[in-house]
Amino acid sequence: MTGCRVPPVLARWAIILAVLGLWEAGTRLSSVSSLLIVPPSLILWNVARIAVEAGAVPDFYANALVTIGEIAVAYALAALIGALIGIAVAGSRIIGDAFEPILLVLYAIPKIIFYPVIVLMIGTGYPAKVIFGILVAIFVIIFNTTAGLRQVDANYVRLARSLGYGRTKIFFKVELPAAAQTILAGLRLGFGYTIIGVLTGELLVVNAGFGYLIDWASVNYHTAELYALIAITLVLGVLANSLVSRVERLWVK
Repeated sequence: MTGCRVPPVLARWAIILAVLGLWEAGTRLSSVSSLLIVPPSLILWNVARIAVEAGAVPDFYANALVTIGEIAVAYALAALIGALIGIAVAGSRIIGDAFEPILLVLYAIPKIIFYPVIVLMIGTGYPAKVIFGILVAIFVIIFNTTAGLRQVDANYVRLARSLGYGRTKIFFKVELPAAAQTILAGLRLGFGYTIIGVLTGELLVVNAGFGYLIDWASVNYHTAELYALIAITLVLGVLANSLVSRVERLWVK
């Protein structure tokens, strides 16, 4: 006799709804100050209010576009530069031996210590957050690209050479498809790190973007709006990650 298997989607939603239900009941029944925590129903109401009411938070859509633009530019550059560096490290023993130890040391260093240097050099504007987003995301893309290409079965490469394939054709027809899953996993992780880097930059230098709005709500004790802005950020991150995962599945196919 086999047990009843609950679909993963239903299990996830059941957990989410149970947590939200306990959160709602706990905040309604407890004496915890509304300056510290608010019920999910009030958060949802404020999400809707922020979306439709112009004065709910300062320039919501303008700040949202700033953050989305910073993330898009930072991720595109991190993916391009990281993939190219990973290809170079994996494809050349000399480059790998020279640069891989340096990359490993840089990867181990907390990136936040570089942010004051970035701000000192280029100021507190848009480029600083983009560069910091790249810095946070690029290493996982480099290492996944390198690992994926190094794990390609050498027999595939030898077979391709025996069929008369040149170096470029071997890379695009054999190595890249074989390494695709590992490279795409790095790109997906890199996207998450890009979001972290950009939002961290916005929270450290609060002049525009979602980080600015979250800081505004926090320092002014607008607790419901604070949680609503965090919820909006989470939803946008989940949607964007789903899009990246969809692209990953299409490429692997």
